[in-house]
Amino acid sequence: MRKLAFLFVAFALVALTFYGCDETSPTEPTATAVPSLGVGGMPTSSSSTFDSGNEGWTIAGDANGASGYGGESAVGYAVYPDHDAGGGNPGGAIYATDDSRGIDWNWQAPPRFLGNRLGVYGGSIEFDRKRATLDDQFNGVRPDVILAGGGMTLVIDPCPSPGLTWTHCSVPLNADAGWRVNRLVVGADATAAEIRTVLKDLTVLRIQGEFQYGWDRGWLDNVRIIPKGQAK
Repeated sequence: MRKLAFLFVAFALVALTFYGCDETSPTEPTATAVPSLGVGGMPTSSSSTFDSGNEGWTIAGDANGASGYGGESAVGYAVYPDHDAGGGNPGGAIYATDDSRGIDWNWQAPPRFLGNRLGVYGGSIEFDRKRATLDDQFNGVRPDVILAGGGMTLVIDPCPSPGLTWTHCSVPLNADAGWRVNRLVVGADATAAEIRTVLKDLTVLRIQGEFQYGWDRGWLDNVRIIPKGQAK
């Protein structure tokens, strides 16, 4: 009986030492264990630096042997860009080559850039581009960025065409930036509500890769989709 009582007391002392005297359950997560999430429980920011590979990006259009429909409605397939391990800004980058005079091609973001991105309204999409030649037939008539979601497509062309060295582009995610519905030249101006509709269920994010007819090659690096106040 004394032995049983001794074991009971010893067990109580061990439990008190291990759990302490506060009333918080030992399985209850602390505040620091909860990640910072955006609207709808999704992370607000994502990035690709391409230092070790293509990070799941693909081609929409006809570069690197891909095929599909051009322009704003380009169909994307699982055709991947090439990786340039030392040609980035800095580090690695991805690049693609178009050997035809066919349809336009765009960079297509992987799923981790998509989903509920309502929390980045007022922020921006940023990226660096360069290319092998300086012909500019598509300047002002092809979108720099294409977003689709919620049954809508938005397009915008706010950036200078990239040069032979790295050119940075920052695309605001708000109604004053110049987003248009469906078509760049003839589309209606997108409202704040329409931009939010797309961002809430983002299914497509594409960045312009082609700027001329015929042979061309383009590079992409440092893509970021970021909330307001965190731009470069």
